[in-house]
Amino acid sequence: MTRYTLSTEELDRIMGLLYRLMDVRITFFDMQEYELGRFKAKPMSPYCSERRKNHEFLQKCRQCDHLHLQSAKDIRDVHIYHCHSGLLEGIVPLYDNRNIYLGAIVFGQLRDAGKPPPAALRGRARTLFLRLPERSREQVMDIGYLLKYVSEYIIGREMIRYRNKPWAETLEEFIEKNLAAKLGLSTLGQAIGKSTTFISHHFQSEFGQSPRQYILRRRMEEAKLMLQNGLSVQDTAEHLGFYDPFHFSKAFKKYWSLAPSTVRAR
Repeated sequence: MTRYTLSTEELDRIMGLLYRLMDVRITFFDMQEYELGRFKAKPMSPYCSERRKNHEFLQKCRQCDHLHLQSAKDIRDVHIYHCHSGLLEGIVPLYDNRNIYLGAIVFGQLRDAGKPPPAALRGRARTLFLRLPERSREQVMDIGYLLKYVSEYIIGREMIRYRNKPWAETLEEFIEKNLAAKLGLSTLGQAIGKSTTFISHHFQSEFGQSPRQYILRRRMEEAKLMLQNGLSVQDTAEHLGFYDPFHFSKAFKKYWSLAPSTVRAR
């Protein structure tokens, strides 16, 4: 569970602006190290997309993310590193004014201008690697500190805010356990002993989205994770309460602009 509120519209504008200005992939990882991919980020590079179809490579990516997110969290500052595939990446950890860790801004998929391509790369993988944007380590560090200043604005404006109201925690847990169910306002209200009016008036201030938007986001994030872990389209649809695989595929593609079959690990 995320335990914080995201002002998704404002963050979306900022992420989109940074992407257009710098042409660098910038994403946000939550406190549980889950990438929130709904913002207007630069799409994953063809090199990374192609190589992540290999399950072993994908697992190395996840291990690399975990290791370096922890490093950035520990040093509480911009962390620049080479990923397991040799790409330059950077992480900006986010802490609020109470020193609560809120996640991290992660950027990269950049070729190091000071290093040749890995010798082991051949064929199409090498071609895609050479098409990646090229930056020096110094330039990547500059991007990191610019993002750190931007993150201070984001935190100061409470676009990302730790959520600590008991009813919101209870409701979040209820939603997580019932993603496959029909969750209308009355059902949500009953789960915490509140009225539908209370849910209508207070949900967005705590969760950053309307109930419908938030539940859809969580279902789509869970669907993406299930597919990446190798679950079939049909099983994913069933687990999340969709009528059938066709209905699920249509909803998934509308949300992510990707077909489920392109996300599923093989």
